[in-house]
Amino acid sequence: MADTYFSLVIWTIDTDMDYFKDCLESIDEQEYRNFELYILDNNPSNAIEVTIKEFFPDIVDKVHYRRLKKKSGGAYAYNIGAHFAEGDYLVYLGQHDRLSLKTLSFLNEKISQLDNDSIVYTDNDEIVGQDRMNPHFKCDFNKELLLQTNYIGEFVAIARNVYNRLGEFNEKAQTAYIYEYLLRAAFKKESIEHIPSLLYHKRTSDKLLTKEQRAEANFYCKEHMALAISYLRQTGVIAEGRIDASLKKWHLDYDETSFRRFSKDYMFFKEEDVKLYTRNNAKKMYAYLNQPDVAVVGARFIDRGFTYDNVGYVFDTDGAWYPAFHGQRIFRDSYENLASMPRDVAMVDAGCCMIDAKVYRMLHGFDTRLSGQDAMFDFCLRAKARGFRTIVIPKVIARKKNRVTITSTDSHEILMEKHGEIIKNGDTFYNKNLPIGMENYILPGTQE
Repeated sequence: MADTYFSLVIWTIDTDMDYFKDCLESIDEQEYRNFELYILDNNPSNAIEVTIKEFFPDIVDKVHYRRLKKKSGGAYAYNIGAHFAEGDYLVYLGQHDRLSLKTLSFLNEKISQLDNDSIVYTDNDEIVGQDRMNPHFKCDFNKELLLQTNYIGEFVAIARNVYNRLGEFNEKAQTAYIYEYLLRAAFKKESIEHIPSLLYHKRTSDKLLTKEQRAEANFYCKEHMALAISYLRQTGVIAEGRIDASLKKWHLDYDETSFRRFSKDYMFFKEEDVKLYTRNNAKKMYAYLNQPDVAVVGARFIDRGFTYDNVGYVFDTDGAWYPAFHGQRIFRDSYENLASMPRDVAMVDAGCCMIDAKVYRMLHGFDTRLSGQDAMFDFCLRAKARGFRTIVIPKVIARKKNRVTITSTDSHEILMEKHGEIIKNGDTFYNKNLPIGMENYILPGTQE
């Protein structure tokens, strides 16, 4: 395994020295030692400089401190760090956060398995006081979800070659410079990879936000949302947005005016026993299908007792598929609020969906040898292999009178013959640390 040389870059401003020392301690404890550390300091005193010399007396040649004369923000600091850093990968982390003992080891192992230079992110949890809580088990790269919220977070490792191709962080962005970089990478089709392990511990608070903090959170969302809308516009997709009351995400409303009911550029499928509960459903779906890399758009299905039937599907390594969020209460928060957010999924419910007509013809339609959801599963897998996405949009709500879906053994065997090599690697849109089966997207111990 080739060793990756990492450049850890930290911007310090308004620093809590106890938390900063905690961050340095986690760096000093890394099992993997092939790294350098860059500190870009915007604090008025020299306390940071003194502290890092105390922490790293044995590797002082690998620890670099630079006082920043200008307070030009995080993007400026990160660009300064990238300019002087010598690592193969630039690793950006928060001044008050912690790394796991094995963070750099896992990053090195992942990078050694990749075919391309990439941006790599990991799962994380939160440090509240002295306690670790709220694990965020993320999916592999999910473009539609990223357009609605920065689910990836601020801890990323960026290959030097990717940084050279994409250029510097956008210094006009006050809070969203990491997010803008992720969008830039996504729309330029750079590789964005994920390690499904809790390798980063983000310090946060469980106290209610003050008025000032709410204003900051609102600005954070507005800036992020504006960037998402801007990048969509570059591909000819028009959208407007609004901030969610949680101040953790935003809602994009794609332009529906280009929809034509009898247009030949889409195919709308709805089974006879499916009832739709929302208006202008075809318009809503078509607005998402307008994105040039989207092949299939599906609906959210509800069940009796104000529960979900499915919001897309997840699958296991044996090719068995399960309705996402099945049986969970509609009016309760789902895991990471994913049941209420548009996102890329492995497959949608064949009972109601819209398919791009060009992609349908390109893939020669559904495989008639397959039955039930297997036919849709196969189609979505083939579309993904061609670079197209499948999206579920919760704003279109449907219900089936007959909830029984029959898939034959022969159908499943054909599916595994066609896609077994891909299926055995698991569902990229579902984290392996979450339970698989009918009770999915439920952390152990959180069931009713």
